[in-house]
Amino acid sequence: MRLRVLVTVFALVLAACAPSGPAASSAPTAAPSAAASAAAATPAPEPAVTVTFWHGQSGVLGDRLKTLVDKFNASHKVQVNASFQGSYTGSELQTKLLSAVQAGNPPDMAQLTGASDVAQFYKAKAIVPIQQLVDGPNGLTKDQLADFVPSFLDDNSLPINGKSTLVSWPLSKSESVMYYNPDILKAAGVSVPKTWDEFRAALKTVKEKTSFTPMAWTPSIFDMFLPQLYAAGGSPLSADLTKATFNSPEGVAALQYEADLVNVDKTVTVTKGFDWQDPFAQGKVAFAISTNVSIPYIQQAMPKGKTFQLGMAPLPAGAKGSKTSLYGNNVVIFAKAAPDHQLGAWIFLKWLTDTDQTVAWSLASGYMPLRTSAKNSTEFKAAAEKDPRLLIPLDAATGAVGSPKSPDFPKIQGPLGDAITAAILGKSTPKAALDDAAKKANDILSGGY
Repeated sequence: MRLRVLVTVFALVLAACAPSGPAASSAPTAAPSAAASAAAATPAPEPAVTVTFWHGQSGVLGDRLKTLVDKFNASHKVQVNASFQGSYTGSELQTKLLSAVQAGNPPDMAQLTGASDVAQFYKAKAIVPIQQLVDGPNGLTKDQLADFVPSFLDDNSLPINGKSTLVSWPLSKSESVMYYNPDILKAAGVSVPKTWDEFRAALKTVKEKTSFTPMAWTPSIFDMFLPQLYAAGGSPLSADLTKATFNSPEGVAALQYEADLVNVDKTVTVTKGFDWQDPFAQGKVAFAISTNVSIPYIQQAMPKGKTFQLGMAPLPAGAKGSKTSLYGNNVVIFAKAAPDHQLGAWIFLKWLTDTDQTVAWSLASGYMPLRTSAKNSTEFKAAAEKDPRLLIPLDAATGAVGSPKSPDFPKIQGPLGDAITAAILGKSTPKAALDDAAKKANDILSGGY
């Protein structure tokens, strides 16, 4: 409940921070023309400025990010002052950013989560669209831009004035995948499922032929519901972002599927948070669904002497193919930053996401590399030969979809999450639960930007 209150307050206060009058001159605008124009212009000299970067990477990942920042600083006029400001997956970093925007003193750049969070800052005119830097004289050529995984760029783009416009820039990306215990599957005589129908059948077979738990699962919006909705051809919101459509026949079917696994087939043990992780790591559970960065956490939780070869596969496919939820963080550049600081921030981001650096960050963090050329790099190919699982999420990224691009979506996650929980626990039918959530969402949704 506290998180929902914070999200609501965040949206209301951030909207109130939108500049008016002369101050609005720094407001974001739609994208210039093609990125190829960047190659024809004379690049501006690299400014000798120090840019501030607020991020949410702590612990080992914070140390590894610092290593990359130090490497950049050792070879560039632009200097980056990176500082941890709280987790990007919770409200801490966003709350600090909100306060900084409200005080008129934000950092030059910062991490945010998905498109819906970026959309809130864009709507408040707090950030500049990265597109104008991509298309500028220090930008990227058409070929360079095409090297980025398309779904990662799409996750950072908003439809501005009818044109898809890069508003933020990708950094750390992960996605939902299916984990499995190959020893249990062998004992049950089942293959790795490739469709949702096969997945349900596999769970039933594990239940019938073994003493193991078929699946341990913490219900959420993103791990199964949205992937199944997209895979069936549905969408959570209307194209103009004014109406909830997650209660469509495709949405009802997706939630009915999940509820049936729990209440009819009784093949799923419902857990809270990461409580699925230990029993799965202990070899007691056949299947789990989580992000691809869960590998080290699962392996660390395996008891000594009782480890197993952790299996990973893309999420099963529906009528429209295999779809998966895209997670991670993106980076925004703030409108309050001076032009030379905006340029300095972009020079750093361009360097940080070049092939060598995105490979280094991927192998150090577990996130996916951002460029297709990463597959051919010597370092990544060597790592993938040792662990082919590195290629699975990257190959599945063509079907990865980020959070809906509505600035209001964080406020409707509560009602939608409650609907999923109510159906899973048998307190409501999927249709009634989703219809109720849609009514609440429609009272909140306000459209685009």
